[in-house]
Amino acid sequence: QCTSLFYGPRCEELVESVEIEPTVAASVEVSVTVTSQEYSEKLQDRKSEEFSNFNKTFTKQMALIYAGIPEYEGVIIKNLSKGSIVVDYDVILKAKYTPGFENTLDTVVKNLETKIKNATEVQVQDVNNNCSALLCFNSTATKVQNSATVSVNPEETCKKEAGEDFAKFVTLGQKGDKWFCITPCSAGYSTSKNCSYGKCQLQRSGPQCLCLITDTHWYSGENCDWGIQKSLVYGLGGAGVAVLLVILVILLVFSIRFRKDAQRQRSRVSEMYKWGEEEGRASPGTFHNFGFDHNEERENYMPLDSVYNTFQPSLNHINPERKIQIQRPQVVMTSL
Repeated sequence: QCTSLFYGPRCEELVESVEIEPTVAASVEVSVTVTSQEYSEKLQDRKSEEFSNFNKTFTKQMALIYAGIPEYEGVIIKNLSKGSIVVDYDVILKAKYTPGFENTLDTVVKNLETKIKNATEVQVQDVNNNCSALLCFNSTATKVQNSATVSVNPEETCKKEAGEDFAKFVTLGQKGDKWFCITPCSAGYSTSKNCSYGKCQLQRSGPQCLCLITDTHWYSGENCDWGIQKSLVYGLGGAGVAVLLVILVILLVFSIRFRKDAQRQRSRVSEMYKWGEEEGRASPGTFHNFGFDHNEERENYMPLDSVYNTFQPSLNHINPERKIQIQRPQVVMTSL
């Protein structure tokens, strides 16, 4: 079963706000000594008639003493002990919640202390041990706790209802004279998160804006305040696709032309090789060293060392001053 702050099949959704009772409950420890009655062991039995009678008398007396304090709700006896009757009890307080309720409780505690001490100083037995009030007290034995212990705090109640994962995001918000448990996703409060074109959703990491998608716009951004027209995106997308297609066509044309040129070049080189072979010439780009031709018959093979050892060049009949005329070579341009 979901708590008051959650709903959904798995209690996964938080309600926008929940009205809460704006009441703070607190208690103050007080100790007094009743001198007008005798202690009995039967007072330890809370079901006994003795305890019931004493409890009624004591409660009535405290209501008279604390009259005029609007936050007073009653008393709860915690312990009774010997010494006439030493009564340890809690004063129960209920105050209207305000952002500064702690200061209100401090003021109430001071008023309680003043009233009980005044009463116990006045309501004492006379010299004949007679008591003219419901109860009489030891004027020097009264003790009052100096601060109230808060047991119910609306803000803490909201956090408890939210659970450990969401407690830090839950607080109190006021509309008119009513108080509500709210989150940053609750609309209409000073702490509300603004999701311009989106919906606020409280997640474990904190409040997030879930941006809308309409027929004409996409919205984005932390607060969903940045919109893009769908028509503009479609137009830019179409233009981008068109440009991409043009680029692909251009690349395809260049690729086809390059392949044709390469094929034409390979064809021309192949024809040149063929012509060289038909004329008995070495193929272009190659040479033939007959001294290292191992295809010759072994008996016709002549080592190079023997050739170089018998070769004796003679330059005695050469005129070094004679000019040699050669035909100027012609440059023939061919296109491959």
